[in-house]
Amino acid sequence: MDDEFFGSPEQQAMQRRGLALYDLVGHDRATTYYGRGVGMVWGSSDVTEQLQRLTTVLGVSSIAGVPEAEAPRLRAEIEAQGYAVTQYVNWEGGEDALAAAEATLAEHVLPVDLTAQVIDSMSPRAHLAALAKVSLEAGVLPVAGCILRGRRRPGLGVVALDADGQGVSCAAASTYAHPDNAAFGPVAWWGMLATRPDRKGQRLALILGAMAMREMHVRYGIRRFFTGVQPGNAPSEAVCTRMGLRPKGRATLTVVDPTVLPGGKLTR
Repeated sequence: MDDEFFGSPEQQAMQRRGLALYDLVGHDRATTYYGRGVGMVWGSSDVTEQLQRLTTVLGVSSIAGVPEAEAPRLRAEIEAQGYAVTQYVNWEGGEDALAAAEATLAEHVLPVDLTAQVIDSMSPRAHLAALAKVSLEAGVLPVAGCILRGRRRPGLGVVALDADGQGVSCAAASTYAHPDNAAFGPVAWWGMLATRPDRKGQRLALILGAMAMREMHVRYGIRRFFTGVQPGNAPSEAVCTRMGLRPKGRATLTVVDPTVLPGGKLTR
């Protein structure tokens, strides 16, 4: 089922191109892919030129693990080419994150009217559609279904469903880079936390985020996680802190061609 893409027509087209490009270049240890566009990790040669090429092909790209001291220069170079850049602080965690996930699940349970479903290769499309609806309504672009199902690389989604089968909250995680990449190979991207407005305040995203971490560890042996948070996003910073993640002095830059994706942003 490699036909499950979400968002606007432009976003879905970008995701299709991203998957196709990943199939062509995913063997490169410098590339990253987790169900949106193809990106790269810091340390590659000709960073600016490579980002420009990827963005020309896809309309979007990214670079992860940028030392914070290098981010302003790189961002200025990319923006000078007419691209829009969103900078995220990398929040990272290992054993502390896994311990926090277990502590969260020991302390909190979902309300009795909700059931949690882990998305995998056998999940009905309705579960994935429910997850995508919650995520999109929160302004977060879901990653491609083949990643949420763990088909192309270790990954999964978690969605809380109400009695009517409607999505209420969600989370997701996936490996991010080539497994032989020294910096990011054993690390999973974690995020896509979202909750329907009428159910906020019940720690649902926190619970599902903890479930996603636990499942990535149990199913795939993942012991390290990271996510990107825009500076000043206090609610996300609070969740990351609760989940044992901390800033480690690195950033992720997302690059968008605003003529391809109106608004110049890939996701919130």
